[in-house]
Amino acid sequence: MTYYASYKAIFDTIKTDLEAVTSIKQVVLGSPVKIMQPPIALINPAVTTIAQAILGATLENRLVFEVVLIVRETEPADWFDEIIAVMGDVVDAILADRTLNDTVKDTTPVLFAPGEVTFASKIYFGGLVRFEALFFFTRS
Repeated sequence: MTYYASYKAIFDTIKTDLEAVTSIKQVVLGSPVKIMQPPIALINPAVTTIAQAILGATLENRLVFEVVLIVRETEPADWFDEIIAVMGDVVDAILADRTLNDTVKDTTPVLFAPGEVTFASKIYFGGLVRFEALFFFTRS
């Protein structure tokens, strides 16, 4: 399997896991975003560090990905019920499948930040959840 195929399989699994979250109406990965009906989860790849693993040609990858949540257009009356609950659903979905369908060794949340989200020059309310996944790659 190529590096691209391994990397893409991880993100395809993340998308599938988040599509099962009932509090999210739309999940976007790698395609143009048109905000139709929030809540929307935008999956963004971030920095991946790569190092030589201990054995042979295996590379250790620490892949970071972010899920930006656009939950509503107006300020919530209750941040916990209207914003943080949806963000918690994202964390729960990923923690329920920490190996991302066996594409990685483990995934952990590393940042949980509710707040304003600026998208297409407009302010929405939602947040950012960042994760780090560990996977090993050996070109076959």
